[in-house]
Amino acid sequence: MPQPIQLSYRGHAVDIDGAQTLGQLRQRIEQQHGIPARRQKLLYRGLLAADHAPVAALVPAGAKIVLMGTPHAELAALQAHTARRQHGRANHAKYQAAAADVIRTATPGAEYGFGELRALDIAHRRGDAQRMLARLAADEGVRQVMSRHRFAVGELRELHPDQRAILGYNRNRGQVVALRLRTDDLAGFRDYAGVRRVLMHELAHMLWDAHDENFHRLNRQLCREVVELDWTRRGRTLAARSEPSYEPPASDDVDGGALGAAGFVLGGPAVPSDAPSTRREHAYLAYMKRQSKR
Repeated sequence: MPQPIQLSYRGHAVDIDGAQTLGQLRQRIEQQHGIPARRQKLLYRGLLAADHAPVAALVPAGAKIVLMGTPHAELAALQAHTARRQHGRANHAKYQAAAADVIRTATPGAEYGFGELRALDIAHRRGDAQRMLARLAADEGVRQVMSRHRFAVGELRELHPDQRAILGYNRNRGQVVALRLRTDDLAGFRDYAGVRRVLMHELAHMLWDAHDENFHRLNRQLCREVVELDWTRRGRTLAARSEPSYEPPASDDVDGGALGAAGFVLGGPAVPSDAPSTRREHAYLAYMKRQSKR
């Protein structure tokens, strides 16, 4: 008696009728296993494709035909799972893109500080700009100053490099504070201590718009406090503890005054977009030169 032809699927083999055609076998497979006929692969020393021929004419007695294919239900579940994963990746990518543009800084138990940090959408070293903003927001001296004076800033952002006439501005007494982080050639970043001093200047505009004596008195106070209140520097080396507090002279000009809602300058003339940066840049460089001589 000839040996029966077998069909093997996922490690299980069953006898099949060799008199039926290959097409009929496909129909039975679809009924029993839920694998659509167009997705079935029947293999015996190659792919079997003659659906009108009897199975016995295609393979010898005792042969084992291997079935390859995925049931429709499993395939649908796999496709649904893949779609969910792709959707999740897309959402994660959107979240990462949004987080790279806006970082929310939450200081536990504190209501004063910065609400959002926003670096410019400039591909070159954008991450470094974002990290500098985050460093300013997390600076213990800055945090202590803002807490002591109850300063709350809605957004701390990077000043666009095209605005070379100023080093920063404060809009609507804390709605937005912008700081110039990059050098003129955009290849690097300004000294952190210098940027922090500009931040103290802009925070002084939280109370005083014009560059009058009231403003300069507060500015000098903030520049001292940002160093003195930084408890993280206590217990370090003598050199670290001896960092001088900067008291800006009344002539230091950073931004021309606080900005109102419409962007005009309060307490001084408006700075035109094409104004040369020489005066303010020289003031900044002169200060840095004085610091280097101490």
